[in-house]
Amino acid sequence: MQQGDGPMCEEVAPLLNDQGLQNEGGRLDPALAAPQTARWRRALADAAGGDPGGALDTPMRRLTLLKVFGSTTHLASWCFKTPMAVAAALTDDPSKVIAEAARDLTALEGGIGGAEALHAALEPIKMRCDVAIGVAEISGHWTASQAASARAEFAERLVETALRWLLRGAVNRGELSIDLDEGPASGVFALASGDFAQEELAPFGPLNIAILYDGTVFDGQAARMAERAFVRLGAEFREVFAGKSGEQALFALKTPLGTAVKGAGLVETIARVENDLELGQDKALPAFLRGARIVAGDRMAGGAFLESVEAAIWAEGMGEEAAEQALNAHTGPCGPMRALGDVLRLKLGRVRPMFRTAPARTLFAKAASTGLIDEAAAGRLVAGEDFAQGVVARAQFIGGIEALNVQGPKEQAALASLYGFEDYADIERVLAGAHADAHNALAMISDNRKSAFMRYTPNACAEKDAENLEDLGFGDGVKLSDLVDAWADQVSGAEKTRFSQIAPGLLTAFGQTQHPDEAVELFDGVMDVTGGDYAVLGPVTDEDGEARQAMVDALGCFGAAVAPLTRDQNGLEIMLGRQGELTPKDGEEWVARNVPPADGAAVDQIAAWRRENLAEIAYRAAAGDMSFGAADSAFEEVHKATLRQVMRAQDLGGAPKGLALHIFDYALCGLPGKPSAIGFIATDSDKSAGEKEACESFAGAYVNALDALDDGFFALQTELTHRPSGSAGALAPNVEAVKAYIQSEAIASDQILLARARVIDGGDKAQHKAGAALRAAVSNPKRADILFRDLDRARAQKMRRDKPASEWDMMRIDGGLADVELIVSALIYRNAAALPVIQQTNAPEALGALARAGCIPHETAAILQEAWAFWTRLAVVKTLAQWSDPQQQPVRGRLAALLASAAEVDNFSQVRPLMRGYAQEVNRLYAQLVLGRPAMALAANA
Repeated sequence: MQQGDGPMCEEVAPLLNDQGLQNEGGRLDPALAAPQTARWRRALADAAGGDPGGALDTPMRRLTLLKVFGSTTHLASWCFKTPMAVAAALTDDPSKVIAEAARDLTALEGGIGGAEALHAALEPIKMRCDVAIGVAEISGHWTASQAASARAEFAERLVETALRWLLRGAVNRGELSIDLDEGPASGVFALASGDFAQEELAPFGPLNIAILYDGTVFDGQAARMAERAFVRLGAEFREVFAGKSGEQALFALKTPLGTAVKGAGLVETIARVENDLELGQDKALPAFLRGARIVAGDRMAGGAFLESVEAAIWAEGMGEEAAEQALNAHTGPCGPMRALGDVLRLKLGRVRPMFRTAPARTLFAKAASTGLIDEAAAGRLVAGEDFAQGVVARAQFIGGIEALNVQGPKEQAALASLYGFEDYADIERVLAGAHADAHNALAMISDNRKSAFMRYTPNACAEKDAENLEDLGFGDGVKLSDLVDAWADQVSGAEKTRFSQIAPGLLTAFGQTQHPDEAVELFDGVMDVTGGDYAVLGPVTDEDGEARQAMVDALGCFGAAVAPLTRDQNGLEIMLGRQGELTPKDGEEWVARNVPPADGAAVDQIAAWRRENLAEIAYRAAAGDMSFGAADSAFEEVHKATLRQVMRAQDLGGAPKGLALHIFDYALCGLPGKPSAIGFIATDSDKSAGEKEACESFAGAYVNALDALDDGFFALQTELTHRPSGSAGALAPNVEAVKAYIQSEAIASDQILLARARVIDGGDKAQHKAGAALRAAVSNPKRADILFRDLDRARAQKMRRDKPASEWDMMRIDGGLADVELIVSALIYRNAAALPVIQQTNAPEALGALARAGCIPHETAAILQEAWAFWTRLAVVKTLAQWSDPQQQPVRGRLAALLASAAEVDNFSQVRPLMRGYAQEVNRLYAQLVLGRPAMALAANA
């Protein structure tokens, strides 16, 4: 038996009865056990100079010897060759035998000769260890896991000795110009993976290993000689462990880089391995490296290599392809447990490197502590893994390296005897139970433990049962039951039927949303809009259809935002029609396709256009047709288009030519429910009192029109406090007043905000003059340090005064969206005088321009852009869902999925760790870019 490559087993019997057994060490005959034991006692007496007598005559030791000589062939033959090691393992600690063998390995340092000489030197040393470990395992002194761990530790010493010996030979032959006097060869190391790295090694392995070297340390003729030398080293390495024909192999060898036949693939350059990883065609190589550790050679170079390829080998994570590869990578009695261990390494090893080479038993216990596996099942898995490991070892004691499985009644009886069973069928039953536990744990992990909860999930809900409906999350079950009955009557007509038969699972889906009662009310409006043609709702009756999922998420999570779509036929067509790839990907494209009303349109028309577009954007985002980042951009562009068109509305009579409108660019600008900071500048008001009065009158009418534009969720809130004299000042100050305000009156927060002002409408000359006036806000960057100190004090006071209610209060938490905006504004204030373009664009584009101009590092710009986009996407979902935080409103399944989608992660549990990570990065950059503190690395070097 072995844990080699191949499809994972489904039954036990085929595992134990496929291959023959080469009986190289003698006959399997229990009747010969006593004579063989007596013969061994005589060999021991000759070697020790006398029989140890009563020390070996205890019942348990006698039974162990009878098992060895009556139920094994290879182990029995080794016992005759190393009788002293057997006696020491029986009467003393087997660790002492292994320690003596390790000292003998150390004595080989400085030895010379070819691969055959090294094999001859290593074979008796390894045989002593195999005997001591085997006898300790069969006697019960060591468990199978302890024995496997001891084998792996000794195998590591063998590999180290072999690598140094062969490198020394290459140096002596003049093939390699490296220095071996001061330690291992620089840049040459051995990587082990699989059972070897995880200390689950069988007596003959296989050793899953690869030897890598840094080819860049050689150049010219030395490089060509080194390549030939390492090719030869691979062949010699295989010969050392496999031996020549007729010789006993030390271990079987495997490698992900080739076949290992004649050393193919055992030795390779670091550069070629990295190139293979980049190509991504060999799936075995990343799997090998994910569980690899350095077992010999230059460990510093090996560690550096593993760190350099970490991103590449963990890029795919726990995807379906990687999980399937892990499931199909093992066979044999240990196959299912090994597969489960690989899957757990994929899940736990990405963030906790200690689990990448941990034994399966450690992984099972840890998985139980994290909730991936039940505690009781984990205990059974540990015991089952130890049992299967023992079965593999005992099978190799019987048949040696070629014994893949046992066959025939004698071999089966011998295996049962070695494990203390009367019948071989008992071994099959125990293995079947262990495999069933492993398969069950794999199923639980693959469906994220959903199956564990399925038996407690109620059956299909009876809509007439008010209590069941309330259990689903609805408020008034009686009222809802009557409403659902009315739906069923409307749709079915004369044939009375239940609504659950018309649209199975629809109410259950609504119950999983954040606002289920609101969702049902809106769906009732959709039923009315159909006008009796319920056939159009066919996509909604499909339980797995995309149209249903989109409508449920939109009505149940973004109900207030998408409510206008449930009131007319056009909205119904939008909800039932998916655009997919045709959906605009940013705000400019959205407004270009959904053109606002023409200049001179009535305010009511503009309000209707705005309301319909905001509702459709929210619906497209809920349906997944557009990302939440694109939705935020679309909200902003619709908002700016609305502000422009109201300036030209016929209700207001047209704006004076000398009046310019500007907005203050900051995150979530234009998102419904968020205040919009705007301002006016009367560029010609100093010419006549009449012009000044006209500008002021129009500004007042404009603000009143915006305030009355819509109500409820779609109300447009204006803020005009960032102007000379604040709320008491003129709505449309002239240019000189604006400049004076910027230079003397504006506090630090206002000056930073004025640096983000953008003129969006007005006459051409008025826009030019207003833009020039606003540029005065950044005309004195030398005052930036003083301004930033004042700004930091104001920020600290605000954080003490307005503490965040929870970590989801993204505008108040330390390192949240407000701090990202503050950093971006500070960078614009400091650099806009020399780089005017950053005042005319949004935050991500401004950061990109700053990085290209060399004002900030590209890495810093990328972090800020990612943080800005991350916080913005989450804020869009929160606003559209009218949701605050999990403490006040526990998040339900469908909103959790939308939040995870906005954060671009797989599930909701990953969102908060990501929030904390971004907050820490933003805090670090705030200290560097706003407060001027040096980076930690610079401080450490200083």
